[in-house]
Amino acid sequence: MIQPAPTRRWDLLRLPLVRRFVRWRYSRFVLQLPLFLLALLALFDGFTGRQLAPKNLATVSVWLHYRGLVVLAIALLGNVFCAACPLMLTRGASRALKRWLPEWRWPRRLRNKYGVLGLTLLYLFAYEYWDLWASPWLTAWLILGYFGAALVVNAIFPSGTFCKYVCPLGNFNFALATASPTQITARDPARCLTCEGKYCVNGRGAAYPGCETRLFVPQIQSNTDCTLCLNCVRACPYDNVALEVRSPVREWVTARYRPDWALFGALLLFAGVMNAFAMVPPYYALAEALARALGTTHEGVLLGVIFAAWVGIAGLLSVGLSLLSSWLAGIHERPLQAVRRWGAGYLPMAFAVWGAHYAYHFLTGWASIVPVTQQALGRLGLYPGRPDWALAAQVPEALLFPTAALAIYAGLAASSYVLVRRSLALGRGYAALPVLALLVYLAALTLWVLAQPMEMRGTLLAPSPSGGI
Repeated sequence: MIQPAPTRRWDLLRLPLVRRFVRWRYSRFVLQLPLFLLALLALFDGFTGRQLAPKNLATVSVWLHYRGLVVLAIALLGNVFCAACPLMLTRGASRALKRWLPEWRWPRRLRNKYGVLGLTLLYLFAYEYWDLWASPWLTAWLILGYFGAALVVNAIFPSGTFCKYVCPLGNFNFALATASPTQITARDPARCLTCEGKYCVNGRGAAYPGCETRLFVPQIQSNTDCTLCLNCVRACPYDNVALEVRSPVREWVTARYRPDWALFGALLLFAGVMNAFAMVPPYYALAEALARALGTTHEGVLLGVIFAAWVGIAGLLSVGLSLLSSWLAGIHERPLQAVRRWGAGYLPMAFAVWGAHYAYHFLTGWASIVPVTQQALGRLGLYPGRPDWALAAQVPEALLFPTAALAIYAGLAASSYVLVRRSLALGRGYAALPVLALLVYLAALTLWVLAQPMEMRGTLLAPSPSGGI
């Protein structure tokens, strides 16, 4: 359905320099190149450098800086890390391979987010089980594996398949980008009705490809599945695509996410709490108690049981309480439809929990990227000086917990507003109480976790010796 013409809002593409740069054919390549060079340097250091996480570019760049900067970029501008994703530089090689390989269609049953949700949960399990944050060598293999997966998937399947259905990081960014202050829209939706070529989707010749995740600009209601590649801007011959400044609350209130997206957001929230919990002493106490109960100390078994139990509880609570809220609203519907109805309320809290957690990691090592880069370049003969390791100890400890708490409170406030708006629209203001109670509990649990002595993973610093991060 084509959306009606929106109230005129500020369009970032109207800024002269921004518009000229974005419409330039090679603008995305300019954004991708620095991250590609950083990835190559991280691979070099990860495979051949010192295998000490706080002093290796692979682990510092991936586990301290990338994650924190992703959240910051989404909060301030949008999904710019997908826009600048260096993995997409493999597209040229993928197109070359297509000459010799058959092109398959992505299976219809997998054209949803359930598969990539499973991959995301598997990725989070692997992060803990193999201590990826502590291993430059494994982190380098992860980077290389990502490039290889993008190359192979895009060679065998249509372009955009990897981003939309396979990449855990990309879909993680899609979900968090619902909190972004910008969104692609049509300046004049009526103009799109008369457009015969639908260039924003189909492209305009080989030089100007269209949207590879198959989004038709006048129908876009959400940032989900949008990589912000801006192909649509360059392909549109009518200059009818805007990058509109908006309130993310508008999307959370009005968008009707598909059941798979709603469940993805709910489980992402629970996964964020679990990911933080695995860094504090109560988690290790729980693991020790479980080891005594099961009679095993195998880390994979213990982590698997805890992880599976948490995911199971998350699924049951998300579905069960959504059904209860629908019942209170006088609506009897299937479980996934109930999750779809109330699922938008989970997304602000999901962004807040991951934002608080990633901000913690970023702030504990915000300046450490300088000495590890100096060291890696020095090993290549490209930096003559000595790394300044004193920068790695510059941690703004006074900001750690207040920053996290502010994010959690803001996320809870936004989720509460979204849920109340949805319940009032149904004529039952109290209908959202079950889901809202769950979010209040998760907010309190997250604050309690973040107030514990926490591992300063990937840094040269020890865990905080007393309560509070």
